[in-house]
Amino acid sequence: MTVVDSHAHFWDVDRIDYPWIEAGSPFDRSFLLTDYQRVSADVPVTRMVFVECDAHPRCSIAEAEWVAGLATIDSRIQAIVARVPLLADDAAARLDAVAAMPLVRGVRDNIQGHAPGFALQEAFVAGVRQVGERGLHFELCLKHDQLAETIALVRRCPDVRFVLDHCAKPGIAAGLRDPWQAQIAEMASLPNVVCKISGLVTEADWSGWQAEDVLWYARVAAQAFGAERILFGSDWPVNEVAGGYLRWFRLAEQLAAEWDQRDRDRFFRANAERIYRLA
Repeated sequence: MTVVDSHAHFWDVDRIDYPWIEAGSPFDRSFLLTDYQRVSADVPVTRMVFVECDAHPRCSIAEAEWVAGLATIDSRIQAIVARVPLLADDAAARLDAVAAMPLVRGVRDNIQGHAPGFALQEAFVAGVRQVGERGLHFELCLKHDQLAETIALVRRCPDVRFVLDHCAKPGIAAGLRDPWQAQIAEMASLPNVVCKISGLVTEADWSGWQAEDVLWYARVAAQAFGAERILFGSDWPVNEVAGGYLRWFRLAEQLAAEWDQRDRDRFFRANAERIYRLA
């Protein structure tokens, strides 16, 4: 088996400003390519997709350029999801800049953390459409309680391809299954959306989660989207607070053990190669 990690992060706090990182938190240090190489050494990762790390808007282009440079060091970095703040006055110029970068396949501007209605502002909807017009997909990062408005956003952009990150971050720690279960099925009914099964352990109790706590949500998402529309992603280094890279990978293997070889290969490799247009 070979693996495409469709959701890897690196950040360098000495190079780039990340306003979301709280001083003294587990994330308040650099997590570099060399760290990724070390923690993933026992996983057969042959390709990876870098996903932006919510850097300060003034650093978003610089972040993508930095990672493009890292790809010359580790050729497994074969795609980038860049940040573009879609409500910025110069959003169109930023979109043009990232669209011109050979490794950029998609754009993300987080919905998570914003007030209700953020994703349905006309300027935001227009920005998402402009992403699609440049041949890129839009990556959706949100919490489960933002699913309704995000579904409405996707319906307003039928010509844009979407990748849903982290199964919309369900409330695993609180044991919340509804309305997430119905809403994830509604999202899956939209043909222009695929789903990353990633980031789930950090929505559980970081130190106390058990496999079945997380696998119930992963199975629901996998069944809703089907074998051709789900992707494995590590969400490293965020998952370091909830067991780390290898423990999450073993859980993903446990999920996929229920499937035939073709579907396992789709999940771990083939779907990501298609969606991110990997060489």
